Amino acid sequence: MEACSAERILAPSIQRVRYSDILDAPNAAELLREYATECSIPEIGECSPQAGMYAAMEGSGMLSVFGAYLGDDLIGFGTLLVYVLPHYGLKIGTVESLFVASSQHSGAGQRLMDALEAHARHRECVAILYSAPTDSQLEKLLTLRKPYRRTNATFCRSLR
Repeated sequence: MEACSAERILAPSIQRVRYSDILDAPNAAELLREYATECSIPEIGECSPQAGMYAAMEGSGMLSVFGAYLGDDLIGFGTLLVYVLPHYGLKIGTVESLFVASSQHSGAGQRLMDALEAHARHRECVAILYSAPTDSQLEKLLTLRKPYRRTNATFCRSLR
């Protein structure tokens, strides 16, 4: 009888991290370059992560960062802003960034969404908003899945 050799399939793990952990990952430049290609807004300029701003927002409790890992490799990340929406007086979470490398088809995106939403519930948010670039994988995913509902469209005009 022939022995079967089954490869162990790793499931992505989601970890709460600091934004500096994302920037310090060995493949950070490659991952952020791919993120910028999919998510950039030309009218604003090139993506240039500001570590100090991220650290200040994390320190204030406004920003939470999650990393998606396959083994030791960073394959994606998500950032959640938590604040009181002034018009409603209620706390909401806004997913400012959610990205998984295009080479990954491991369920990491859904796991990141689950972690971000669980964290928003833990922070007592009444709702979570996602910002998805037009025609991105995230927009397609959110359009197809319930209970997500399109609520707004974002428009941009350069002021330079």
